[in-house]
Amino acid sequence: MARDEASAGTQADGKHRQNKRQTNSRSTQTEQERRTRLLLVKILAATKKIEQRLVHDCCSSNEWCLDRNRDLCLQLVQACTSINASLLCLAIEFQESFREIAEKAPAFPCLFPAHVDHQQFVREFMLNTLNLGKRYPLKLRGGPARKTFSLQTWVNKLLTDLIHSDDLDGVPFTRENAKQLRDAIWKALLRAIPNPETHPRLRQLGNFPSRRSKSMNSLGRVGAKTQASNIRATIKAKLGVYLERMLNEQTVHK
Repeated sequence: MARDEASAGTQADGKHRQNKRQTNSRSTQTEQERRTRLLLVKILAATKKIEQRLVHDCCSSNEWCLDRNRDLCLQLVQACTSINASLLCLAIEFQESFREIAEKAPAFPCLFPAHVDHQQFVREFMLNTLNLGKRYPLKLRGGPARKTFSLQTWVNKLLTDLIHSDDLDGVPFTRENAKQLRDAIWKALLRAIPNPETHPRLRQLGNFPSRRSKSMNSLGRVGAKTQASNIRATIKAKLGVYLERMLNEQTVHK
């Protein structure tokens, strides 16, 4: 009988501990939900404040002065600071959900603190915890012993500007789709620069002897239109080479 009583006591203790863990878990979940609601309320309130200041105060008045400009800028900064601070707290609370978003994004809204220790925390959290830009179609982050592309190179800067223009909407943005993406970029380039073969920088990409002398006529000459077409084709092909270097291998099959 003593053994039965001991066994019953052990089972009762086990159930008590299990119930306590479940209660603590529910309490933690409730507290987390409460913090989440408060952060979302802060974000919505700050967003409404921005909308009110921009739409009602700015657009409804034709008068503008320096003092009014300072006041508006101050309130916008305060509202955006509140939004970004709340968003950072949410990202820290729900890292897995925000990591999935940040890995495929080229940027993430966050505060830029003045203190160097705070800067280091934000940088490490964004890059190492949220993996910002790791699976973005462009190779924004270099791997071990590898560098990413440099925007100091004018061709990379040109391609980046064209990629982020509104002309490429609807085109799948992946390494596997590089040819279609290159064609869309080329069309966008022609809208901005109708004659790339005469552009001083772009002409450098296509100004090769082999292209200039291609399709010579019987007199050993190349017509102006043929030469321009040859240079254009080389420019387009060269832009495709630069584009493939910029695309991120980690986005393939993902």
